[in-house]
Amino acid sequence: MAAMSKKTAGQWGEDQAVEFLKRHGFVVIDRNFQTTRGEIDIVAKRGGDFYFVEVKTREAGPMATDLAVTPVKQRRFKKTVGSWCVKNNISDSFGLVCATLMVVVNKLTKKVSFRLVAWKSV
Repeated sequence: MAAMSKKTAGQWGEDQAVEFLKRHGFVVIDRNFQTTRGEIDIVAKRGGDFYFVEVKTREAGPMATDLAVTPVKQRRFKKTVGSWCVKNNISDSFGLVCATLMVVVNKLTKKVSFRLVAWKSV
């Protein structure tokens, strides 16, 4: 990941996240769903569960933490998930999981690592 704008780095990270999820058996069914409340970067499905994923792209170091999604952001995110479910006629009989997918880039080694952390079942 060469020097790039925050927006470009975020898009690159989301693309990497999609490929990671596909390699691990997820089917990506939506990207960048937006409402006035917020955005869901990726909606994916695996088995009978829907995963609503917030992607955070970080350089390796102290900012590459699961705490990147604050409790306030989590509450807004859950409301956005609710909007997505209503729009797509998804009931709460499905497993609904909110998660953060950290895409961590080590600039020295040029390696990318991933960490998927589910923080809430809706």
